[in-house]
Amino acid sequence: MKSGIKKLGTLALLAITLVSCSPSNPPLPPLPLACNTVGTDFQNLYAATLVSNALYDNYLTMDLVTHEYTFTVSANKTVCTLGYQGNATLFANSIPYTMEIYNNTTSTMVYSGNIVFNSASTDYQPITPTPLIAGNSYTIRRNANNFLGNIGNTIGRICRKNAGPNQYPATNGVLTISASNFYGSGGPVPNYGIPYIDIVFQ
Repeated sequence: MKSGIKKLGTLALLAITLVSCSPSNPPLPPLPLACNTVGTDFQNLYAATLVSNALYDNYLTMDLVTHEYTFTVSANKTVCTLGYQGNATLFANSIPYTMEIYNNTTSTMVYSGNIVFNSASTDYQPITPTPLIAGNSYTIRRNANNFLGNIGNTIGRICRKNAGPNQYPATNGVLTISASNFYGSGGPVPNYGIPYIDIVFQ
């Protein structure tokens, strides 16, 4: 009986020793980086372009279906949110824009989604996290495919130079915009201005 108790005590001691010597729980994976919509590379680029020359101004214009700009990033990034100020009539009718990010280098669509944007101010909507590769050329598009028969509903906010084409490239942080274009139900009108489509990185 005593030997049985002794064996149980030995086993208990061994179990305690094994538990105390076992490695601690592995650390939890890091949380994804916050999707900060304040002071983005695009916001700073747009603001810097406006103040860089007295000929630049902020306009609501370009009654064309597609507004787009072509860009690169100097480091691998993940797009987590898009920011845009929608048209009041489209917003009142819950009509989305089709937003696209196209990789020109690999000829592939890396993101496409339908998003309703508020018209009161720039509205930020999360998207499926979309990785971008440093050095690849991308185009981000805002398509107002359903404009309710009124081409005026396709107008959007742009930074436009009053005389001559916009001067590209424009760079801030990791973001460089190299060209823009406007087309659909007219156009194309290349390099007329930078459409205000904020692309937010993690």
